[in-house]
Amino acid sequence: MPYLRFLLSCLTLVVSAPLLAQEPQQPVRLELTYDPETSYIEPMALPDSSLLVYIRKSDIWLRDPSYTLEKYNAQLELVWSAKLDLKAEYRLVRHYNEAPFTHLIFQAADLEQYTFVRIHTGNGKLAQSEIELEKAEFIHEFNVLRGKYFIIAGNRTDLKPNLLYLDPENPKPVILPSIYGIESSFSDLLTDDTQGRVDVVLTEGKGRISRLQVKSFDHRGKLLHNHFILQPDNRSLLNAEITPGDTLSRLLVGNYGMRDLRYSQGFFTAPVVSQIASGEFYSFLDLQNFFKYMKPRREERTRKREYARVAEGKEPSYRYRLLLHDLVVTPYGYVLAAEVYYPQYQSNTSYFERHIRGAGRNAQIYKRTHAVALGFDRDGILLWDNTFPIPDIVTSDLVHAIEIACLPDGRFVMAYPEREKIYYGLMEGNKPIEEDTYLELMPYEEDEKITSTDYPGLISWYGPHFAAFGYQRIRNPKGPNRTVYYITKISF
Repeated sequence: MPYLRFLLSCLTLVVSAPLLAQEPQQPVRLELTYDPETSYIEPMALPDSSLLVYIRKSDIWLRDPSYTLEKYNAQLELVWSAKLDLKAEYRLVRHYNEAPFTHLIFQAADLEQYTFVRIHTGNGKLAQSEIELEKAEFIHEFNVLRGKYFIIAGNRTDLKPNLLYLDPENPKPVILPSIYGIESSFSDLLTDDTQGRVDVVLTEGKGRISRLQVKSFDHRGKLLHNHFILQPDNRSLLNAEITPGDTLSRLLVGNYGMRDLRYSQGFFTAPVVSQIASGEFYSFLDLQNFFKYMKPRREERTRKREYARVAEGKEPSYRYRLLLHDLVVTPYGYVLAAEVYYPQYQSNTSYFERHIRGAGRNAQIYKRTHAVALGFDRDGILLWDNTFPIPDIVTSDLVHAIEIACLPDGRFVMAYPEREKIYYGLMEGNKPIEEDTYLELMPYEEDEKITSTDYPGLISWYGPHFAAFGYQRIRNPKGPNRTVYYITKISF
């Protein structure tokens, strides 16, 4: 039986009005009676301010699972529920929203066998189709344009991924022209519904040279445009996100390096139509807050050392790897966020178990130091930069560990879950984030206590709202303890 309670009235009893105006609120909490041993649940944000919740439920022996999709409105009230007809071996790997439908991909134990589901988010009516994607054992990206599928896929034998085009009415995948060299890779896949176009950004590296390529396709998979952007002297274009819009106004916003293509030296913006990247380049030393994750004295020493190296004509000695987020479109331009990380190898993961999500023995792990955000105007000129320290985050796969959103008042927020807390950083232009801030999740009743949290998650939902979720054990002084799956609305 689901439990739903609006929590804002409880919060106002113990928190003053001025503090409420500054800190994020928890207006509503939903509890579903599921156990982590026998269920897998994944919420997905929909464009109409609702949530689509995928639920896989089995018995205690993990047999005969049932598959359900449920839609909840912005108040976390159930709108409809739909059953899926899937075999026990299938798992959800990707989804994409194209109103009024959400498209989902499920993968079988035979990694080339897939079930595609299209569900109408208004009424819950769905259609399923089983499709074999030869040599597509991994789905890296999935976009939809006018009902047609664009998929970046790879496998364990080939060293390069492919861009696939798939028409659900004629389910024979077509490999679109994209990757050529062994050192080439995909950097961005963007669907521009207004322009009726899918843009693909590719990184092509060879030795110490790296360039970008932008390919544009229509909804039939026809190549519309192909642009090459070459590196300027002593700068290699590593990765980039592309802005929406017409051909002449589009920009690439990304990171660049120098001799070693593994490491970044700064950020750049450049017009898509330029043959040589002739836009703006901003080294990490040019940014006001990139090194603010350090203690003040360490930052001062680092800047002094690196400025001296640059004055002597040497490259900076720092080595940063960046994981870019999708570009955020704002009323004034764009925000590019990135997580700074470094890989580690650990033969015994017991020491890291508190922080690793899904790590196994002898796994390669990725540790974060901080996340950065840069605000640009529509011409690619830097307006501000800021930093959010995230030293405790470790992941077993190189995936995004934080969620981001641009608030209606112009502030930019970064956040991530850690047990019963949501850590967040609110960015106001160049103003540094001075201290750690977090929100402690509230239980369903005021006198209850959350004793443990498993598989905590967080997604950007709509506007200034996030959805926090996971499994919790609740101690109730007036009744039996319970294990639930919770969804809490977080409002900034």
